[in-house]
Amino acid sequence: MGTLSIAIGSGLSLLGCHIQTTRMSLWVKYHALSEKIFALPPERVIAFARLTLTLFALYAAFLDPPDDTYDAQVTYVVASGYLAFAALGFCLVLARPPTHQEQLIAHIVDICSVCLLMHFNDGPSSPYFIFFTFILLSSSLRWGWRGVLETTFLLILIFFAFILLLGSRTVAIEIADLRLAIFRPVYLVVAGLMLCYVAAVKERSRKQLAKLASWPGPDYGRGLEAPIESALAHAAEFMCVPRVLIIWEVLEEPFRASALWSSSGLKYSREPPDRFGLLVAEPLAQRSFEFPWRGRAVNSSAAEGIAASDAIDKDLQHTFSIQKAITAPFFLPICRGRVFLLDREMNDENDLLLAELVATRIGIDLEHYWLRSELEEAAASRERERLARDLHDGVLQGLAAANIHLSLSADRVEQTIAEKLTQTRELLAAEQKRIRTFVENSRAQSKASAEQVDLAPDVQQMLNRLGQIWGCKIHLAVAPPGLRVSAETARNVRHFLAEAASNAVRHGRASRIEVSVEAAAGRLHLTIADNGAGFQSLHGSYSGEHLSAKNIGPFSLRTRAKDMGGTINLQTSPSGTVIRVEVPL
Repeated sequence: MGTLSIAIGSGLSLLGCHIQTTRMSLWVKYHALSEKIFALPPERVIAFARLTLTLFALYAAFLDPPDDTYDAQVTYVVASGYLAFAALGFCLVLARPPTHQEQLIAHIVDICSVCLLMHFNDGPSSPYFIFFTFILLSSSLRWGWRGVLETTFLLILIFFAFILLLGSRTVAIEIADLRLAIFRPVYLVVAGLMLCYVAAVKERSRKQLAKLASWPGPDYGRGLEAPIESALAHAAEFMCVPRVLIIWEVLEEPFRASALWSSSGLKYSREPPDRFGLLVAEPLAQRSFEFPWRGRAVNSSAAEGIAASDAIDKDLQHTFSIQKAITAPFFLPICRGRVFLLDREMNDENDLLLAELVATRIGIDLEHYWLRSELEEAAASRERERLARDLHDGVLQGLAAANIHLSLSADRVEQTIAEKLTQTRELLAAEQKRIRTFVENSRAQSKASAEQVDLAPDVQQMLNRLGQIWGCKIHLAVAPPGLRVSAETARNVRHFLAEAASNAVRHGRASRIEVSVEAAAGRLHLTIADNGAGFQSLHGSYSGEHLSAKNIGPFSLRTRAKDMGGTINLQTSPSGTVIRVEVPL
C-alpha cells in the first residue's frame, strides 16, 4: 500500500512538473506570437481588416438584401467590387509597402464605397455605418491625429448629406431613423476626438523617445564641476519641467554634490556627505515616485505608512523649494544619486518610467566623466614620469656641467665678474633643486591627488624665490589662514603664479605684484595684480571665452586655467594688469 502511495505521489509530481513546463512553453510561444503581431506594419492590418469587413458585408447583402430590386442589385455590384479591391490591396500590401499616394487612393475608395453601400441601404440608418469606424481607425494608423481630425470632419459632412437626401425623398423620417440621425453624428465626433487623443499620445511618446535618443552626453572640455548642464537642459525640455535637480555622491569623495538647472542657468554646490540624509524616506530610497503622490501613484507597498509630505527630506524640500516633483534614483559603481524633475504641472503614467530613464542616463554621464578624468590623470602621470626621466638625463646633467664651468671660470676673473658668476651659479643651483624635486616626486609612487597640503608656506617660498630672480616685490595674501588644498591643486597654483609673475615682469616691466588666494564655496579664487604697463594692444576687461575666441592674451595662462577646470578673466590697462582665476578646490 505504501509503495502504491509513493508511486501515485511521484506520478502526480511528474504530472505537475509537466503541466508547469507546458504552461511556460505556451506562455513563451504566446509572447513571441504577440510580439510578431504587434510588429506588423499598420498598412497590413488595415488591408486585412478591409478584406474581412468586405467579405462579411457581401455575405450580409446576400442574406438580407434591400427590399428594392434595383437597390439590391447595386449593393451586390458595389460589395463585390469593394471585395475585389480589398483582395487586390491585401496582395499588394503583402508584396511591398504602399506609397503615400496609394494610401490616399485606398482611403478615398473606402469612403466612396461605403457611401454607395449606405446610399442604397437605408441611408443614415444603414448597417454599413460600421465602416465609418474602420475608416477612422485607418486614418489614425496612417496619418496620426491630423488624419483622424480631417477624416472625422469629412464623414460628418457626408452623414448630414445623407440626412438631407433622405429628407428630400421621404415625407417623414421614422422615429428610429431620427434617433440614429441624432446619435450617429455625435458618435462620429466622440470617436474621432478619442482617436485624435490616442494618436496624439502616440506621437508625443515617439517624440519623447527621439529626444531621449538624441541625449547630448557630458559637457567635456568646458571646465564644469558638474559636466551635465546640457543633459539637464535636454531632460527639462522633453519632460516639460522648468527645473531639474540632481544630487549625487562619488565613491570615496568626502562630499555630496548638487546641481540645479533652470532657465537662469546651472547652480552647482557641494554639501557635507550627511546633508539631506537619504534624500527620501528610507522605504523609498531605491524607488521612483511622484511627490506629492495621489492615492496609489507610488505603486508600491513600501509607501504604506508614509505621509506624502514626508516622502522627501524636509531640509531638501526647503532648500530647493520643492512643491511638485517626479524623482528617480540611479546606482552605478562610482556614482549614485537621485534626479528630481520639479514643478511639472501634469503627470501621466509614463512619466515615472521616463524619469527612471533620465536618471540612469545622467548617472551614466557622470560615471563616464569620472572614469575619463581618472584615465586622463593616469595618462598625465605617465607623461610626468617620462618628462622626469628626460629632465634627469638631460637638463639636470647640463645644469650640473654649467655649474662646474662657472665655478672654474670664477677663479680666473676679477672680483666683480666673479660675484656675478657666483649669483648665476646660485640661480642655476636653485633651478637644479627645483627640477630635482619635481623628478623625485614624479619618480615616487603617485601619491593620492587628494593629499592635503598647507598652501601658504608652499606658495610663499616660491614667490620669494621669484622675487629674487626677477627683482620685484611680490606680496601674498591667503584666506582663510591655514588654507589646505590637494597636492595637485597646490602644484597647479605654483605653476600658474610663476608664469603670471614672469609675464608681469618680462612683458609689463612690473616692479610690484599683489597675489591673493581665497577659498569660498568649494572654489579657489586667484587674483594677480601688477603695476606694469599692461598688455600691448589690449585695454579693458576680457573673459576667457573672448580671449580664446580671438586668440589673444596670455596663451599659457589660458591653457593652464582650462586644464585646471576653471575660468580666467583679464583686466589690463597702461597702469597695470589684473588676472582673476576661479578653479574648483
